[in-house]
Amino acid sequence: MANAKTNKTPPAPEEKATRGRAHVYDLVARYMYRGLMVGAFLPGQVMSLRKLAAALGTSPMPVREVLSRLVAANALEETKGGSVRVPRLTPEKIADLFDVREQLEGNATERAAKVCTKDLITELTAINKSLLQAIEKRDIMNCLSQNQKFHFTLYEASGSDVLMPLIESLWLQFGPTMYMSFLVPSMPWDASSHVKIIEALKAENPGAAKRAVLHDIRRTGQALLNVGGGQSIELPFTRGLELLFDT
Repeated sequence: MANAKTNKTPPAPEEKATRGRAHVYDLVARYMYRGLMVGAFLPGQVMSLRKLAAALGTSPMPVREVLSRLVAANALEETKGGSVRVPRLTPEKIADLFDVREQLEGNATERAAKVCTKDLITELTAINKSLLQAIEKRDIMNCLSQNQKFHFTLYEASGSDVLMPLIESLWLQFGPTMYMSFLVPSMPWDASSHVKIIEALKAENPGAAKRAVLHDIRRTGQALLNVGGGQSIELPFTRGLELLFDT
């Protein structure tokens, strides 16, 4: 019997355009969200539509849409002049964010530890090795990137679709301020808490893993409070977006 030919109707131009816009929007959102979480943008930095669009190779429209979404998520703020910038967090806001971090990330860690696999331990160990190398080189941007990667790899292993968006919203808000933790001599970046987390996972001890994460969060929060969230620190907004493309 002869095979019947199947004629597939090609997508209409309007459908292609819609898909194209959605793809560009997702790309811009991906880079902007990651950029905020890993500290590629700094507190007080004004977000230039033109520069961001040029760096991402797109028109200003999707960038404007993503910025509006981030303003609604409290990750960015509008100024009186109509521009959009990264907020400078007050000590009160930092304390509030890190208190909620303890609750959500402690829960996610405990859940992840209960279903931990050898592959997860191997992956976290490799990420922490990269973090230690970045610390040794004093590569601040890579330190922040590897730190975020370590935490999210751990939390995603919890398998919770409810926790992850909530945790992401917190990181969007405090991520830019994490840069300030490098300005506190009393807070050495040594990844010691990460080592304890990995040891707890190997020992199949969810409680110990949770305690190690809480210690990490509290130490970082206190370091940021010690510099007042960088309220009075002038920062050079000279870094590019190269880190955002390092996937």
